[in-house]
Amino acid sequence: MTLRTIKTTVLLATAAFLFSTDLSFAEDECNGRAAAVVQRAYPDAVKTSDTSFSAKGLAITLPAESVVGDDPHAVICRVWPVYPELMLAAVPLIGGQSNDGDAGDLELLVLDAASLDVRQRLYLAGRMTDDAVRITRIAFDTARYRLAPKQIAFGLRIFQHGSSGLNPFGEVGLSLYTIEDGKLTSVLSGITVSDNHGEWDTNCAGTFDESSRTLSMQPTTHHGYADILVSEMSSGTVASVAANGECVEKRDGPKESILLLTYDGKEYSVPENIRSLE
Repeated sequence: MTLRTIKTTVLLATAAFLFSTDLSFAEDECNGRAAAVVQRAYPDAVKTSDTSFSAKGLAITLPAESVVGDDPHAVICRVWPVYPELMLAAVPLIGGQSNDGDAGDLELLVLDAASLDVRQRLYLAGRMTDDAVRITRIAFDTARYRLAPKQIAFGLRIFQHGSSGLNPFGEVGLSLYTIEDGKLTSVLSGITVSDNHGEWDTNCAGTFDESSRTLSMQPTTHHGYADILVSEMSSGTVASVAANGECVEKRDGPKESILLLTYDGKEYSVPENIRSLE
């Protein structure tokens, strides 16, 4: 492998995995109704421009019509495929932005897809706050996370990317939510489903690790909710300068492992080593 290839791989790897084409979480479906969603959910919100509102001093940004997922602070929507009469919306509420990081909250809404009346909502204080590791995208994951025969959860993926050239870092965290007793509830908070990190000298020598995890519902249950099997694939790469001056790499893996998450009556407990940043 050439030095140029090593550099390209390292500098772009942490961003490359952030843009999956999996249709279960790739599409935004506000379809020009984001402003109506905001006005219905926040009747006291004040329109500050053609693409923004202010609600209690927090900024709400409408999605650009031409580019989906380009602004991590924009409202996103998705019709819930398993319940097509419902629309999911995530509304970033941003209190401040700077070169050092952003401060903000996130509110999840379950809406009547036709009238846009709010059925359920869940306020996640501080969820859009970041620093050197920036939130680069949020997306709904509407794969069928069937927790019980009549209980299906949806996911929210938060994509984050570090700014350090010496220590490249990227991560995708997944949280699961369900409607229980008429309320929108968090049942799994922040499992890392994809990550890529490393340390190198910005020329060649360094170590890099990446992993991905998939979740599958199991027939066994705890406290009425299905156990979740987490399947992990991980690999590592060591880059070094050979005697002839060429930059070469040695790849370790991939390695496979599995882990079972169980519901304790309130949430699925995620081990610290695979918890996503919050």
